[in-house]
Amino acid sequence: MFQSIRTVRVSDQIIQQMQRQIVSGKLEPGQRLPTETELAQQFGVSRSSVREALTILESKGVLERHKSGGTFLCRFCLEKILAAIDIPRKPDSEMFEDLYEARELFEVRVAGLACSRADDLDLMKIEKTLEMMRKSLREGDSGIEADVLFHQCIAGATKNQVIAGIVRSFGNMLREMRVKTLAYPGRLKKCLEEHREIYRAIRDRDSARCCTLMKQHFDAVAKIRSAMNGGKTE
Repeated sequence: MFQSIRTVRVSDQIIQQMQRQIVSGKLEPGQRLPTETELAQQFGVSRSSVREALTILESKGVLERHKSGGTFLCRFCLEKILAAIDIPRKPDSEMFEDLYEARELFEVRVAGLACSRADDLDLMKIEKTLEMMRKSLREGDSGIEADVLFHQCIAGATKNQVIAGIVRSFGNMLREMRVKTLAYPGRLKKCLEEHREIYRAIRDRDSARCCTLMKQHFDAVAKIRSAMNGGKTE
């Protein structure tokens, strides 16, 4: 019914308002800004918050402070705002959701690419992770090593070192949650079945099916995470 309350830093709110004014054209390149005191009064905040916001915008090349006095918008401030990739300041739980979403989008595409590039050795490696997970299932182990290696081997099959490195990073950052989801009743057995089907799609060079299976694989994990959190993803 209700949405969670998010705390946003005052300086971030100032930055957002100023960026909005620049994008809308209400603030123009080369325009002189009011003084810190005047801005503080207009925003209804402290001078320290205004100063922090201006410092951040200056570091991004959006504005500049002249030695003779005054703060001005840079000539190409609009272009810099449009091209900037801002890393949002979010609580850990929200950052986790962003990370998981990024992993899903990324690895679905990776699976499709592996279909066209995997060689016999790659297929042998992926198949070996299936054997490892079968062993974990028999012996009651967590299966986390087999799970992590399965995805890393698929990434390696793309023959792209950057992709392999990113997937390895995802594996390390999300390891704790993966341990929890694999421990969910019946999940390890189902995960093995999903991995086996994905492997077969890669072996058969069926990119479309492989991407669909990988998406379903992530959807299944998302449902388990939701169940573990009382109907919420996190």
